[in-house]
Amino acid sequence: MTSLEEVPGVGPTLAKKLKAVFIISAELLAVQNPIELQAKANIGEGTAKKIIQNARRILEMDDFRSGIEVERSMREAPRLTTGIADLDTHLMGGIEAGSIVEVYGAWRGGKTQWCSYLAVRSQLPLEEGGLEGRVLWLDTESSFKPWHIRAIAHRFNMDPDVVLGNIEHMPIILSSQMTEKFATIPQRCSEENVKLVVVDSLTGLFRAEYTGLEALRLRQQDINSLLNLMRRTATATKTVFLYTNQVMSKISTYGGNPNAPVGGHILSPGSDYRFYTRRKGESERILSLQDNAGIPEFQVTLANGWGGFYASKKELNDTEPEIIEYLLS
Repeated sequence: MTSLEEVPGVGPTLAKKLKAVFIISAELLAVQNPIELQAKANIGEGTAKKIIQNARRILEMDDFRSGIEVERSMREAPRLTTGIADLDTHLMGGIEAGSIVEVYGAWRGGKTQWCSYLAVRSQLPLEEGGLEGRVLWLDTESSFKPWHIRAIAHRFNMDPDVVLGNIEHMPIILSSQMTEKFATIPQRCSEENVKLVVVDSLTGLFRAEYTGLEALRLRQQDINSLLNLMRRTATATKTVFLYTNQVMSKISTYGGNPNAPVGGHILSPGSDYRFYTRRKGESERILSLQDNAGIPEFQVTLANGWGGFYASKKELNDTEPEIIEYLLS
């Protein structure tokens, strides 16, 4: 990260004001909205515009780049892998760092299991397909279960105590609480090497609190504000944001998918990867990529059990007994 003091126009006094509102690096300054910055940091409009422009300039965020340069940059960027060969091949090597990922589906579809699985995988070294980072978990559904984390960590030969210690969990009971905590997340991603932020789930509290058509506009605005903050922070810190989303039933499907993700036209373009997950039998889950700008849609069937997701039932059956033995020891 680049210090604020390296930005032309940011002296000690101004830097102190910026840090007081959780803007602690040039990268975070460069993704600010001038009007918002003016209000929350109590600085002049001209000053806000100037220092944001200067931050973008020194970080080379204001220049056009050739397609070759963009390709090289994307090729060199870390990717979060799943460790499942077929799935990672479909994903062109894994999930790009700095992406926003949505997993939606009905009850028992595997949404929270994906959160746990990637919360462990993200801590692996870069050369092993991880992001070498810490995890923040905002929990609106009391879904975080430490023993699932232990099982997955043990499967990948990681120290379960270290893995659990690298995950910071917070129960969220009100949408306003989530909004308040999100204000601090950019700073934590920048200072504490947070590389994955989990929100399980993003829409549940908003649906419960904003009821009726008259509240729909406010609900969508507040959700959009969170998505916008995710996008800025992901851009500045290369953190992956992973959120789960609920579904609503369609009245008439004529044989199609009976479930539609909540959030409408606000949430639908908000993520870089939009996955739909559903249950198939006792231990199988079907994961479908519904939307990504650079990858064709695909569908894979995976086995789910102790230790997370597996490429096949055979792999699950071969591995799971030893993990269960570890958990019971």
